[in-house]
Amino acid sequence: MKHTRKPTFRSAAVTCLAGIMWAGQAAADTREFNASNWLPDTTALVSHAYINWAKDLEAASNGALKANVFTGPVLLPPAAHLSGVRDGVAHVAYHAGTYTPADIPRDNVVAQLGIAFTDPFVAAFAMTDFNMNDAEMLEMWRSQNIVYGGGYSTIPYRLFCTEAVTDLNSIRGKRIRTLGAIMSEWATSVGAVPVNVPSSEMYSGLEKGQLDCAANTMEQLKGSSLWDVAKHATVVNLGLYYAGYLYGINRDFWGTLSEDERRIMLDTMATAIVRTQIRYDEAGAEVLAEAPAHDVIIHQPSDELSKSITDFRSVARQSAVELGTDKFDIDGADALVSRFEETVAKWERLLDGIDRTDESALVDVLKRELYSKIDVATYGVN
Repeated sequence: MKHTRKPTFRSAAVTCLAGIMWAGQAAADTREFNASNWLPDTTALVSHAYINWAKDLEAASNGALKANVFTGPVLLPPAAHLSGVRDGVAHVAYHAGTYTPADIPRDNVVAQLGIAFTDPFVAAFAMTDFNMNDAEMLEMWRSQNIVYGGGYSTIPYRLFCTEAVTDLNSIRGKRIRTLGAIMSEWATSVGAVPVNVPSSEMYSGLEKGQLDCAANTMEQLKGSSLWDVAKHATVVNLGLYYAGYLYGINRDFWGTLSEDERRIMLDTMATAIVRTQIRYDEAGAEVLAEAPAHDVIIHQPSDELSKSITDFRSVARQSAVELGTDKFDIDGADALVSRFEETVAKWERLLDGIDRTDESALVDVLKRELYSKIDVATYGVN
């Protein structure tokens, strides 16, 4: 089935048309579809994973596949990037899985381990592998009418605050925007008050005094203009966030693609994942260097504050198992976590010695060890 909307990256003025389901006739040799990522254009998860990926996809398919990319909460609000893909409002989208824990509980269970991880490339590749190959994860996505196209990982989370927060005394009582259960548990353990709000509300929360700090990646100090309202950045390492998907694909839409089109889509997604992770890393370093020019004071955490995080990592696994067992009633939550840990260990071995700036080497290992093994004749359609 062909799609009616023309390519380009839409402004809010035309979003009233965006929810129209894919129908009608486009050019005979072009299949157009909606792709949505609610993050700002400036982040690597949008600029490389969506805007540049759409260009690569069109070129690789000789114009047969054309993504109409919507950025920000234009097509769908953040939490609707699961239901929106499931229902076909967006045919491909990014989703932060902690917004919808009841719908994708196993995703949220393995996301608990993020506070213990430090290598975004291992996390992104392992999460992609796990979701594309583990039987329980595949069934979870099938129940949501979604085909898992690829994962991601943030760079480490830091603290951006309206006043200096560097040790256990100064963090006590602070209202901190956290993401996910495990980060909230850590905040509570040091006497802070976790506040669960989407990243789109960090700026206003800090500006209005509803938040004292926001936990996010260094890139977002610039990408979300947090350096205008948070003049203190503490470079603690609060781990990585990788819940949800970088590319969730509507299952019905996927079923209309030819095998060649599916292969092209997956291949371009694999390349985009690598480029996104490389650029994400670079952007974090660039923003850290730029921050003082915006009157942001960079603080090193005290040994005690850092230790509170490293000590907490030891409970992350048990916390994940308990979340799966007690909250989500998952039979075999411990086995689920073990399988994910095995996948992480696999990618630690595969990426050992590979330069994290070497795009060709990273793309090669991701395609060779994962994407080339996906049978596009059956994946997501059986």
